[in-house]
Amino acid sequence: MKSIRICAVLSAFNRRDKTIAALEAFFGQEGDFELSAVLMDDGSTDGTGEAVQSQFKDVTVLKGDGSLFWNRGMSVAYKHALTLTKDYYLWLNDDSLLDSDALIRLVGDAVEVDAGKGSIVVGSTRDPSTRLLTYGGLRSSSSWHPGKFSLIEPKEEPLHCDAMNGNIVLISDSAAECIGGIDEYFSHSMGDYDYALCANRLGVSVVVGSGLFGDCPRNPESASWDKQASILKRYRKATSVKGLPPREWAYFLKKHGNYLWPFAWISTYRRILLG
Repeated sequence: MKSIRICAVLSAFNRRDKTIAALEAFFGQEGDFELSAVLMDDGSTDGTGEAVQSQFKDVTVLKGDGSLFWNRGMSVAYKHALTLTKDYYLWLNDDSLLDSDALIRLVGDAVEVDAGKGSIVVGSTRDPSTRLLTYGGLRSSSSWHPGKFSLIEPKEEPLHCDAMNGNIVLISDSAAECIGGIDEYFSHSMGDYDYALCANRLGVSVVVGSGLFGDCPRNPESASWDKQASILKRYRKATSVKGLPPREWAYFLKKHGNYLWPFAWISTYRRILLG
């Protein structure tokens, strides 16, 4: 029987040790897999790209100038990965460490839920210290606000999800062909949410995988904006590239909402300013 071909897709910036550890966990997976990876090294100055090239012969390293951020870096890397024609593509954050049996279980879930248009299986992650859920699949939590979601606690069987965090995501080749690439309108965040929402709209099976699939601590940069001392600091953090840039947030809400999307946009920044 032919090995299952999986290509991991990563975007990295100045986290050499974490990136190496993530790739080691990926290439150390149990099971009969033919593994490769595409890494966008977006202008790292700590030798990330060079270290990866010297240690992993099956990783293609692409070079950026530091202006891509996560989503656009992933978009370029994913676009390249799709030209390699694999059975599955694995979005992998470079600070996520896969459990040794993660791919076996992700593929098992993917086969189980595929209803004809392909599948996306979101791997939930835990904090390595507290063991609490950190990232994974998301459920819409508002009947009118298209940008409100809650994190889904994984069960022993796959569960449908509306959106997703892009930390560990397995995408079948047929799903990738159906959906296409990552929307480059988004610079850093929202592209993973957008991709899952579009997949659902197209009839692709999008699920939270059964159980937990690896370690990934919460990113301190995602701390709540209302922890900032002043309105100005809250606003600057919220509207920065790594927050919710107003134009990108409006684009997201309009794309996935209805005629009420402007009210959702206003309510977001009103909440930020009022703390």
